[in-house]
Amino acid sequence: MIHRWTSSDRSAIRQLFEPFDKARALILPAIDQNRCELWVDSLEFPSAAMWRLKNLCALAGDSTSPSAYELISKIEPRQAVFVCSEDWTDLLKSSWGSRLGSQKRTRLSPDTLDIDHLRKLMQTVPEDFVLERMDLDTVKSLDKRVAMHIPLFYGDSESFYNNGVGFCIKHQGKVVSSASSFAPFTDAFEIEVYTSNDPIYRRKGLATAVCAALIVYALERKLVPHWDAANEGSIALALKLGYTNPEPWEIFYLHPES
Repeated sequence: MIHRWTSSDRSAIRQLFEPFDKARALILPAIDQNRCELWVDSLEFPSAAMWRLKNLCALAGDSTSPSAYELISKIEPRQAVFVCSEDWTDLLKSSWGSRLGSQKRTRLSPDTLDIDHLRKLMQTVPEDFVLERMDLDTVKSLDKRVAMHIPLFYGDSESFYNNGVGFCIKHQGKVVSSASSFAPFTDAFEIEVYTSNDPIYRRKGLATAVCAALIVYALERKLVPHWDAANEGSIALALKLGYTNPEPWEIFYLHPES
């Protein structure tokens, strides 16, 4: 039998998720800030747990727990699932069979980031373009269809302005590229990048410059800016910024019943 964790003391649950490397900057702050839903196999001595934040899930602890399958049963189709051990991966495979889907991702290391190199990249913004930190009016003006993380994880523009951080490049007053914290954070965050699809804004180094600005902001404040890539273009950009050691991993999800 599984139970929803409602105690304000989440230290025992946090310990179960400590082994996470990938998605760590999403999982742990949500636990610390009481922003996520937690399910456990025992309220007294939890040994296995499921973490959920909006459309994201994570499984941690002892995959041999008698309640492990029940925890997995709480996951809904198309929710992204993070695991940190092969044991949980194997359990997902046996639970979902042919309905198991996966998405390839690439994690890069921030340990080699060079702030001087990044400051130089910030200077590459073309004439007639302005690089600046987002103010509240700018956040409100963003097309939330391309900045979906703001309403999804922050709730509204004011919450993002108060609990997140973002930089943008403007052309004629319009945001054409941006880099921002994906979700509320404590000492580390995932980076969300956007550049307009309009051909006139491509191949100008806009994403490079705006990401460099966000990363410099983080490094100056002892924050860790994590980079997780979904495609080769994102990997190339990360390497240009100074990230190294690309490491492939997978996010899992459950296909809906046909």
